[in-house]
Amino acid sequence: MSESSFFKQNVDKIVADVEFRGKMNARYDFFKKVVMNSASHYSDFELEKSRAFNIRNKAFRNYDKLLVDLETNCLNNGVTVKWARDAEEAKQMVYDIIVEEKAKNIIKTKNAVAEEIGLLSFLKMKKMNVSETNSGDFVCNCDDERPSDSQHPSAHLTCDEISERFTEKFSVKSNLKPNQLMTIVRKVLKNSYLNADIAITGANFLISDTGGIVINEDEGDVLKSMASAAKHIVLTGIDKLVATLDDISTLLPLSSIYEVSINRVSTNYIFANKPDYIILVDNGRSVVIEKKYQRQIMTCLDCGGCHSICPIFNTIGGHVYEMSLPGPVGTVIKPIIEGAESASHFATLCTSCHQCDDYCPVNIKLSDLILRNRMDIVKEDKSLIDEKNLFLFMNKRVENRRNMDRQNMFINVEYKQLMKKSWGSKRVVPEFAQKTFSQLWKEANGITE
Repeated sequence: MSESSFFKQNVDKIVADVEFRGKMNARYDFFKKVVMNSASHYSDFELEKSRAFNIRNKAFRNYDKLLVDLETNCLNNGVTVKWARDAEEAKQMVYDIIVEEKAKNIIKTKNAVAEEIGLLSFLKMKKMNVSETNSGDFVCNCDDERPSDSQHPSAHLTCDEISERFTEKFSVKSNLKPNQLMTIVRKVLKNSYLNADIAITGANFLISDTGGIVINEDEGDVLKSMASAAKHIVLTGIDKLVATLDDISTLLPLSSIYEVSINRVSTNYIFANKPDYIILVDNGRSVVIEKKYQRQIMTCLDCGGCHSICPIFNTIGGHVYEMSLPGPVGTVIKPIIEGAESASHFATLCTSCHQCDDYCPVNIKLSDLILRNRMDIVKEDKSLIDEKNLFLFMNKRVENRRNMDRQNMFINVEYKQLMKKSWGSKRVVPEFAQKTFSQLWKEANGITE
């Protein structure tokens, strides 16, 4: 079975799940309520978004020089810098460091790159003792489940479902409240912090002119991990680069402007110039950078706003995407990296509602980039021959008025048969007017034949 067919089966299954849709709708409504007044923090929000866009694109245009400057400044700070071309190299580098440092206990904070390369499952396969310190990742790890959301890993679960997992995993009483669940997480992780040999974190930004990193967080687990462990590994993508420390004053608040919490912004901003290791991961990013239009996606701040507002994401959830960055960002990146034949179905995950464009804090026109992907895929992907033939047939029908007037045959028979398979079994093919425009015009003007 092809990836596309398997994907469609998963989508059909999850769309039919009424309970799941209810949870996602509640999540969507809560997000809308929390971020309703996000822009009120700025006197001119659009101006700030333009500043952020210019900062990120300026760095993007000078990536080759800035990456070299970053490595030079990191080395001057006493940091060991490693370059990973793909996921396999990155995982092996982390493992080699663990072996070299003779580490027994590893703690890992929330890290999109770690999810992207499958680091946790790799280290478990190597019999490494790894503890997740982010509460959402901790919940998912209890059931060996992949996070559904890069910002809120366990957002697909209700409080009662999390309580059931904890009851089964830790033999605690059932029906626990959120604060009680967090108390259990802290108790379980206490020894992990105390005995940690290595902490693995990500980075929100890499500062070229200082050789430092910046991390924002809410729970305090990143700061505690860095302080507790003897060694600190930063695993991050090369796309996190900015030119100067001054740029951060604009980018940091925007990166957490859609934070779904009471605080509305991240609680902690961590600036670190001397982690022990920095592993810079490419893993297809250079392929995206080669694209004339789609490379804008590399300026993303990972704020989570685009997928939180996306009607597709809020219908099918994050697990169906099968990648660390679900929603519009992943929809842009995955077909470029994996190729049209294996990932073309991701380019269909957009209704062109443009809400992601409106919410993006760095003015990335995500819907336009997805459209560009579709255009590229149509040129490259031979598996779309049926769709191409469908539209060629439709164009032939509508280019001639007589053909269009053959309504009963075209609309009621041919069109419905052609669209039935791609339209899906759960949806009804739209009903069309019983009379053609020509018939209505003749009747209105009293013309008889």
